[in-house]
Amino acid sequence: MSDEKKVHVPLPKTTPAFICAGCGAVALDQDGVCTPQGRGTKMDWCGSQSGAAPSHCLNAKHTERYQCRNCGQVAVNPGLLCDPEKIV
Repeated sequence: MSDEKKVHVPLPKTTPAFICAGCGAVALDQDGVCTPQGRGTKMDWCGSQSGAAPSHCLNAKHTERYQCRNCGQVAVNPGLLCDPEKIV
């Protein structure tokens, strides 16, 4: 196993994603969230301040999540955030 640090490559701001109505997390596909509320783009959430604390999936379906160090938004896919950090 390599000791090299992974380089994060954020997706373009126009990348479409699905938003979960239960916890507010976003994912690249509809199966990435348990209660799809709608569809937006990366620029609709990453960069805007989140008023709520990050929460885990209410249905315990998608437990691996990332939070943006800049704005606090949560995503299932790290590429949807500009500066992701894995939530433990």
